[in-house]
Amino acid sequence: MSPLIVVLVLTAFWLAYLVVERVRLDRDRKAVPLHIAVTGTRGKTSVTRRLAAVLEEDGRRVLAKTTGSEAAYILPGGTVQEVRRLGLPSIIEQKRLLRKAAWAGADVVLAEVMSLHRENHRVEVHEILQPSLVLVTNFRVDHVEAHGNTREEVASILALDVPPGATGLVPESEWEDGFAHLVSGTGGTVLKVPTGEGTPSGRSGEFGANVDLVWAASRHLGVADPVIDAGLRKVRDDLGALACWAFSASVLVNAFAANDPESTLRIYERTVTGRGVSPEDCTGLLSLRSDRGDRSLQWVEALERGALSRFGRLFVSGFHARAVRFALRRHPEAWKVEILRPGPPEGIMAQLLGEGGASDQPTDGPAGRVVFGFGNIEGLGRTMVEHWRKVGEPYGI
Repeated sequence: MSPLIVVLVLTAFWLAYLVVERVRLDRDRKAVPLHIAVTGTRGKTSVTRRLAAVLEEDGRRVLAKTTGSEAAYILPGGTVQEVRRLGLPSIIEQKRLLRKAAWAGADVVLAEVMSLHRENHRVEVHEILQPSLVLVTNFRVDHVEAHGNTREEVASILALDVPPGATGLVPESEWEDGFAHLVSGTGGTVLKVPTGEGTPSGRSGEFGANVDLVWAASRHLGVADPVIDAGLRKVRDDLGALACWAFSASVLVNAFAANDPESTLRIYERTVTGRGVSPEDCTGLLSLRSDRGDRSLQWVEALERGALSRFGRLFVSGFHARAVRFALRRHPEAWKVEILRPGPPEGIMAQLLGEGGASDQPTDGPAGRVVFGFGNIEGLGRTMVEHWRKVGEPYGI
């Protein structure tokens, strides 16, 4: 058989495969009446979990997928199933989500948008998910190599996640005129969610804008207010969710999954400044990922611009820790920066709370001291949060 014939045969098989995949994808997508996507820089997982719980409470069969620190399917009935991957995360997972939703007889498929790069956003949302409702959490600057260095650049990428004919919901506090203009220019609609849309009972443990977004989406879909409130009360957050614990006369703050400086410093204002704790009484734990040098640079810039003054001491961990300390060597408060010595969680806690260590017994309440964990949830962040969950007592945010 000549090489030309081999090429033609292989090409024919490839084209046939693509046709079959397209037919199967269209069939799976049409089997589920309502498609919802959640996009934005921060808060996608908490919004996805909350909206899934509300719609389940409303009697709908929901299949949702989160891509946060604990990527998971939320099956009809609320059962959580880990997303098992043989390799790196891929938008092809969204095809499997649609297939699972079709097989499960779901009424709603709810997905976090996974893409970073512009071309992937278009394929994932326009070609695979095709949502009719899109919740946009915020336009924080992160993943600068893919999204750019400004909110406007981030908004221009995320505008691709509201396809023609779809409705996007954006919190009033995060509104960007450029985003609305781009979406309306391609045939979509954007609605502004007023601050305070949610009730106080739904705000516990979460930023109000995210809860407002869930309330607005639920009402948009015809869910009654008592049902929304009941659904929100049943939510269980993942490991990366903002949380605090009282431990050994201190408050331990899990802000690891906030990632970018803007989101992290908002949490700081709420959990440290908002409690009247002075910077001298706040010890920072900055955990850096070896594969996110761009984010390490973001933190160097943020610390140089004043974030370092928010801590009495700052322990840095990860591949870039020494580079960060070196970059800050001329800062007037460079003496605050220390390299975290590796060890078990108990040993790390001894460093954070002082070499004298601390009792592993939780106390009735903290005494104005805070350990603020931030940077990234993977690796050390996950280890410390799991430890804090074991040794601390939940403490109101």
